[in-house]
Amino acid sequence: MRGYRQKLKKNGFKLTPGREAIIAFFSGKNHYATPETVWKEVRKSLPRLGLPTVYRNLEQMRKINILTQVDGAENRFYFGLCRAKNPGEHHHHISCQKCRRVSEVENCYLQSLTKEIKEKTGFQITGHKLQLTGVCKDCR
Repeated sequence: MRGYRQKLKKNGFKLTPGREAIIAFFSGKNHYATPETVWKEVRKSLPRLGLPTVYRNLEQMRKINILTQVDGAENRFYFGLCRAKNPGEHHHHISCQKCRRVSEVENCYLQSLTKEIKEKTGFQITGHKLQLTGVCKDCR
């Protein structure tokens, strides 16, 4: 929790009871959850915490690389702690469709593809997002 407090402070955010509860919710889990799931769980200890506040905090924590966001079933977003060794560096995620566990892929293997696309089309690629889904070895 200490590292997350420092990251919040470094980026100009206070460690509010809501932010602390959201981080605590994810700290004990190795899978991702929807904002609604986070809200339902966190408001057990903070009944006045509103769903818009949860959405806002999840997005703020995503922007400063405490959380990561992945696309999930039913075109919904899921959030979870980013466990990459260097979360501020570009990386990708793989997610299990059964248990919803998400793992980080530390290296980006798309650099040569983006270079080839630029050479063939002249298109300047400024970024990309890759998320692979499947079934993890524990769920097979």
